[in-house]
Amino acid sequence: MQTLLTSALVAAAALAAPRPPNIVLLFVDDLGYGDLGFTGHPSTLTPALDELAAGGMRLTSWYTAYPVCSASRAALLTGRQPPRVGMPGVINSLSAGGLPLNETTIADHLRAGGYKTLAIGKWHQGQQPQYLPRERGFDRFLGLPFSVDDGEGFASNCTPPAGAAAASVSAGGGVAVGSSAFTAPPRAPPAAVQRVGLGPSLPLPSIRQDNGSSVIVAQPTDLVPLTEQWWNFTRQFLRDFAAEPLFAYVAFGHVHTATPNVPGRQYAGCAFQGTTARGAFGDALAEVDWFAAQLLAELRALALEENTLLLFVSDNGPSLRWGLSAGSVGPFVGAAAAFENGTGYTNTGKGSTWEGGIRMPAFAYWKGRVAPGSHSGEVVSTMDVLPAALKLAGLPPKRGVVDGRASLADILLGRGGSAHNFLPFYNGYYGNVSTEMYAARAGRYKAHWITGPGLGGGRWPTDAHAAAELWRHDPPLLFDVQADPSEMFPLAPDQLPPTLLAELRDAKAAADEGMTLRAITADFGFEWALCCGVGCAAPCDNCTCANVPLPLP
Repeated sequence: MQTLLTSALVAAAALAAPRPPNIVLLFVDDLGYGDLGFTGHPSTLTPALDELAAGGMRLTSWYTAYPVCSASRAALLTGRQPPRVGMPGVINSLSAGGLPLNETTIADHLRAGGYKTLAIGKWHQGQQPQYLPRERGFDRFLGLPFSVDDGEGFASNCTPPAGAAAASVSAGGGVAVGSSAFTAPPRAPPAAVQRVGLGPSLPLPSIRQDNGSSVIVAQPTDLVPLTEQWWNFTRQFLRDFAAEPLFAYVAFGHVHTATPNVPGRQYAGCAFQGTTARGAFGDALAEVDWFAAQLLAELRALALEENTLLLFVSDNGPSLRWGLSAGSVGPFVGAAAAFENGTGYTNTGKGSTWEGGIRMPAFAYWKGRVAPGSHSGEVVSTMDVLPAALKLAGLPPKRGVVDGRASLADILLGRGGSAHNFLPFYNGYYGNVSTEMYAARAGRYKAHWITGPGLGGGRWPTDAHAAAELWRHDPPLLFDVQADPSEMFPLAPDQLPPTLLAELRDAKAAADEGMTLRAITADFGFEWALCCGVGCAAPCDNCTCANVPLPLP
């Protein structure tokens, strides 16, 4: 009898114990600070995201750890600076390596703590089986191994089949999306494939990992239905595990510019094409907004809204070399760059450590926990997501060196400020692991020791400078980014607090001394490329397949 009573009491206590929060991260690709309704874009309609931002906390000093894709994702997943992890700015479709296998990810930690874990969308942390999400802490994955411009995808015909109803567009800009009725049979992928972007244009693979299987769903990938497919997979995950703590990492393919096979270098579902004032870019962003709306509706339907922290942020700034096909840095134009050394450039987005490349649009929504209509200018970083998530989940902190700070959790709950007194920014280009500190945020000040244009080069759009052409500053170029977020007016020595330069010098020296640099394998070759299963032989430009199993790691 005593044993039965004890068991009943334990069960009752377990039921009464507070459940760890669900954590959903919406991670948009190459979205600029100036691209959204809630950050002031005059012709963007993002009603769902605007509603969520207004219902939670806007985070106006959120920095990515790196201004390029692979490294920014490595920092998010590990809570560590990319040079410490060894991740270069980008690993492409021929890369042998990936996120080092002895790195523990946020998904590893949360899954060990009882969470069910999902990764959706762009992975970009290695394509060999041992580097894919299933081996990095995620129970389920549906997405792409790299960017939509590093593999040849295609856009299917959106002419509605005979008798199909038209998509309905509300006055508020919302789009009602049905099933696949608006996707006609896909066009055949192009027979001749040309090199674009980072490397050889291989057919773009879509991968699914769930229920113990790992397959190439399709190669090449039709981009048009992709986001709707990702939403359906996410919805099923939420429904399957609604009774358990959940972590969902939704890494959109949008709004990264796509392969030249896609008109306007942007893609969107059929129900979104031609629906916005901003053209192809706006259509893609509208589909991101639709995904957010579906997600919120599903959380409400499953009674999960009040126990779910939803974070929204971009991975890095917009790739300004693509003009209207890319996004907007908003106020973060890095205006002083146009006058630098008398030559100047205006490409201060993706690939640069000017504010436009690293300062992100961001908000947190958690009904009943994060104050609605709130705002924080505290300095936070993408690296903070891991330690903050562990703190909110009641799990032990990650061991070893962690560059992120759990103070993000306190900021969201209104209990404290930033623990980043000095936040360094590193940089490097394709295949190169960063070894030098380019810039740092210290309180209200931003220091630049190295400056240069973003990806694609200098005086946009004529590319007067090569992307690797850099300027060094000793003493550092300094801005008060609270008073001057556009980095227009460099501060003269007599405008600085008397001890600031010495404090920055000491903080940089301490950070340099504490940084153990690492590099992943730099091997590249067709044998590593996913192509109908087990890699391919050069040139591997006509691989077409579906539902091909991937080998186990």
